[in-house]
Amino acid sequence: MRWSLLLLPLLFGWSLLLNGCDEKPAWIAPTQKWQDFSLHVETRPTTLLPGMNEFLVMASRQQHGFVNDLVVHIRTTSSRWRQAIPDGALGVYRRALPVRDLKHGQLFVRLDKDGTLGELVFPLAPAQK
Repeated sequence: MRWSLLLLPLLFGWSLLLNGCDEKPAWIAPTQKWQDFSLHVETRPTTLLPGMNEFLVMASRQQHGFVNDLVVHIRTTSSRWRQAIPDGALGVYRRALPVRDLKHGQLFVRLDKDGTLGELVFPLAPAQK
């Protein structure tokens, strides 16, 4: 009985360690520039999966910090344009969108800064080395 009580946490910890080794890598989009802004995109979950994924578009200026006065719309090849919601005054804009095709899909980001429009495209597939 005492051995089983000691063995159970050890087996549980070992199984967690083995499961952690099988994780897929996080999706990392290359940073792109528009006007004098740098735009970086992350996802939640960090590993891009088929289904709903939350996209976080982060806008910043090298010398002035966060850009919090943009209107940002995003879409994937599987969705319509949707306005991303500003997350405070930190230059982060977020929206959950469906993703169906991880290999050929793209994230489109439409930006509006005081009436000046721009559009960027981020591939959903990892860059080929």
